[in-house]
Amino acid sequence: MITLKDIAQRANVAVSTVSYALNNDPRIPEETKNRVMQAAKELDYTGKSGRRRSHGYQRQLVLCLHTISGIIFPEIISTLKSVLNVSNCELVIYVGENITNLKWMDGLFVLNSGVTTAAIKEVIQRRIPVVMMDRNETIDGAVSVTLDNFKGGYDVTMAVIESGARSFTFVGGPNTSVESKDRYEGFCQALADSHLQSKNTVVLQSDFTYEGGVSVCHFLLEKATLPDAIICANDETAMGIHDEFARKGLDGKVLLAGFDGLKPPSNFRYITAKAERKHWGAIAAYSMLQMYDHVATEQKIKIPVEIVQYY
Repeated sequence: MITLKDIAQRANVAVSTVSYALNNDPRIPEETKNRVMQAAKELDYTGKSGRRRSHGYQRQLVLCLHTISGIIFPEIISTLKSVLNVSNCELVIYVGENITNLKWMDGLFVLNSGVTTAAIKEVIQRRIPVVMMDRNETIDGAVSVTLDNFKGGYDVTMAVIESGARSFTFVGGPNTSVESKDRYEGFCQALADSHLQSKNTVVLQSDFTYEGGVSVCHFLLEKATLPDAIICANDETAMGIHDEFARKGLDGKVLLAGFDGLKPPSNFRYITAKAERKHWGAIAAYSMLQMYDHVATEQKIKIPVEIVQYY
């Protein structure tokens, strides 16, 4: 079976150049492209099934995630695919942080707080457009499309305060999470605006998972007094806390709040910040396409969130 490596050796070019040339990438010089095509013809290369492009060059875009198990990802992935496919782009999911090792991509969506700014800048230096969905930094060659995490954290906390809570536990995500940091800052601002003392507040960290919420609950149950409210930086953690309280016969003792718009599987009082994830994905996808078309677009776009209360 003839491989891209065989063609690369025959044409005396890199394997990546072969791939781009066979896909009619406009970045490959015509002379190099002809040499690759001639080598492929001489070797009788037929290509891989499903990879032929009938409508010109198909861009391969990568969505970088830290996991695919989160509740927010299916809608985002589905929307990105539907928008990009119409524009002859293919979306590939990459779970990991080493984006500088990704050689086969024409664009990058970053929704992984473990990816460093330095790594993003290194990708941009390769003239690969980047859409950051997890941070609102200003980086030339990149666009930031994020949820309005600060306002969401602020509004959730104000709704909890208006419900009568006066003592709080805030459960954030990993240290690297910009979303968690912004939601925590919104939480702190709401407390300050309401003139509530920080001494009535406990701040904990988790990992944005259901299991992390269970562990947090075990810690809280060791304390002599539970807070009036527990505000989590995401819904999955809050659901872990709730279910563990329920197993202990303590559900309803503490007001729970989160972020992501998840409807609880059972009836209990719950407050959360909801964003339209399909809207988020669509804006991210169209921002990428505008970068390809050299259309001026906002460098920072915030997706609005709204407060939803369940009873």
